[in-house]
Amino acid sequence: MTSQGLRASPEGIRAAKTALTDKTLTQQKLAAALGITRQPVSKFFAGEPVSRSCFVQICQQLGLSWQKVVGLAEEAISETTLQPKGIDLDVLVREVRQKRQEKIQDQCCTLQMLDIAQAIPLSEIYTPVSILEEITSQQWREISDLMNDWCLESNFQGFGQGNHQRALAGLDAISRYSKLMLLGKPGSGKTTFLQYLAMECNHGKLRPNQVPIFIRLKEFAEDTQRESELNLLQYLLQEFSCNGVEEESTLAVLAGGKALILLDALDEVPLSHVDKVIREIRKFIQTFYKNQFVITCRVSAQKYRFQGFTEVEIADFQEQQRDVFVRQWFMAVAHLSSKEGESTCNIFTQQLNLPENQRIRELANTPILLHLLCLVFRVKMQFPYKPANLYEQALNILLARWDETRGIKRDDFYAHLNLANKKKLLCYLAVHTFVKGDYFFTSDKIQNLICDYLSNQSNTIDLQQHSIAVLQGIEAQDGLLVERARGIDSFSHLAFQEYLTAKYIVDDAQNYNWQLLINHIGEERWHNLLFLIVSMLDNPDEILQLMKDKIDELVAADEKIQSYLVWLHQKTSEVVNSQQVFAARAFYIICSCTFTHSANDVLAGDLFNNLSFNSELALDQLLFSTLNCVSELELGFEQNLHHAHAFNYIYALNINFDEAINVVNDAEFREELQKLKRGLPSAEGNLEKVVYWWYENGKLWNQQLRSKIIKYRNIGYDWQFNQQQVRLLQQYFEANKLLRDCLRYALDSRLKRKIEDELFLVYQKR
Repeated sequence: MTSQGLRASPEGIRAAKTALTDKTLTQQKLAAALGITRQPVSKFFAGEPVSRSCFVQICQQLGLSWQKVVGLAEEAISETTLQPKGIDLDVLVREVRQKRQEKIQDQCCTLQMLDIAQAIPLSEIYTPVSILEEITSQQWREISDLMNDWCLESNFQGFGQGNHQRALAGLDAISRYSKLMLLGKPGSGKTTFLQYLAMECNHGKLRPNQVPIFIRLKEFAEDTQRESELNLLQYLLQEFSCNGVEEESTLAVLAGGKALILLDALDEVPLSHVDKVIREIRKFIQTFYKNQFVITCRVSAQKYRFQGFTEVEIADFQEQQRDVFVRQWFMAVAHLSSKEGESTCNIFTQQLNLPENQRIRELANTPILLHLLCLVFRVKMQFPYKPANLYEQALNILLARWDETRGIKRDDFYAHLNLANKKKLLCYLAVHTFVKGDYFFTSDKIQNLICDYLSNQSNTIDLQQHSIAVLQGIEAQDGLLVERARGIDSFSHLAFQEYLTAKYIVDDAQNYNWQLLINHIGEERWHNLLFLIVSMLDNPDEILQLMKDKIDELVAADEKIQSYLVWLHQKTSEVVNSQQVFAARAFYIICSCTFTHSANDVLAGDLFNNLSFNSELALDQLLFSTLNCVSELELGFEQNLHHAHAFNYIYALNINFDEAINVVNDAEFREELQKLKRGLPSAEGNLEKVVYWWYENGKLWNQQLRSKIIKYRNIGYDWQFNQQQVRLLQQYFEANKLLRDCLRYALDSRLKRKIEDELFLVYQKR
């Protein structure tokens, strides 16, 4: 060993010759594999000094530790052998950082976003990510466990990520782990996070005593594909050399553990090169193990596990992260001012949170799809009239465009299916899982469905092997199927499962038996599917009429419900005009029936947007609230609840009663209510008096109140529906609401008006 280079020890030479033989190499072939002349290889085996870079590359190619080949203690080697004499390592790091600063700035300071012509500064759009320390797909759980954690209303938003573990801030994960394998869904922000780390390090805010190195592994594989052997060290030495950093300085930085090495997108490496790239990364890590490494890969594409690495996963966006991204998007991409960006973000969020946009909201959990939502919203400051168009665009991005815009060409069996065939396959999987109510399914089941589909499409011999490859492709490349636990998958978004099912049905509309579909109108989980189908049909008028007939049949055989609907028609005809009759009927159904949601929840939705609350409706709402207070008080005493709660009920009853009296226009009715009010105990009184009043006078007072309300307002009847009738009425209500939403797509305006006028009316056999 001299200051000019490194020299192999006798033991090192013997080990090198053994490795040369084991690999069936000659010195000439070894030199060719490294892209160097024969001379340094001959010197190496002769025990003569060889330049540091050549020495390390030869050892790497032979699979040997260059430290052991030199024959000195590793600490002594890393600190003295590869460090230029007379140079302090910290000083050297500062010099290398300065020389590399522009390169990192050029590599990482901007983002090229889909369908945006200009590059966007990273600092203006970056949203901090959260990290999961447990990989969801590696958990051992049963489908029944997953179903217990999931509900239809929440879709798959954040599913399996927040229920069992707490997310870690991205920078905290970098501080905690020196070797990190960062996994994530397509478009989850893996590359952006690495660029952010590189820029933070470049600016001295993160690891100021390390040199940031950012490598796109796809580019590394492409740039070195003509060489007989990939060599990551040589690749780095050449890149640093272009920035004026000498080989000795680069090696000193690496050997001293002074680099933050960021290797991006292992999943994007062509399949023909991936084993070589993994092998080269492994050798490099073993050689320069003191450095900090972060490698990114799509969550389902990572099979090889690097020794000593901790695997973590990027979490879905939570609401706060979503709002930050949207606000910054409208300022950075749409070029709005801070005030305008904040205002637009608020409008975006308000519309996204509307009940009718529940499925669209589900898409906002990854940056790539949230970017699409912002693009679409910016045009008209609203989401699409037909959500199916949005889902189609999202599918195109995940299935093709996201890879195409980055020049990524997959080379497995699944990649050879064209876009149309991929969609047909996904439609097939969606419809055969959705109709059975399967939101989670085993990998074996989905592979069998893939086999069935492929067997009808080609003469493929090894269907089982290809079905596995296709499933892995859908998971890893498109992210449309997600492994929720070991061997258990689901669609990434319920919106996609429903849309693909709808597409399957609509594409075969001429041959489809619509009556089979309409029979499910009483089941809430089919409602969004029906809505999508109606919106996608060229002419949905036939199915709209079938829906109306089936909804009427739901309650046709129940005489009590039919009597109730007669009253409903009479009552609403008294208080509103024909333009508001649907909303008014819905209002009185909600107020007069004990549903699982309150009237206030529904009133906040789109249902009553066109319902003007005149004094008649306002009074009836207050009277319904008063009756509900009495019912709660009665129930409380029947269940022997603590009598102290009676004060709360009496207090609410007094407030509602006073408000009702204040809006009554009928003098006679007002006088009757005031008489009843005088008989009501004060909430400020003695508890014993309240209890005594209820047991002595409460039930009679309640009967008198109800009779007066019936007499003067024609509401307040005790319909005494049993639980089955309440459930049936709720199904009927939700189905009518669905039909009303679907009517926006009707082509025949007369049919639309006719159906609207007949919603919530008594069944009349056709």
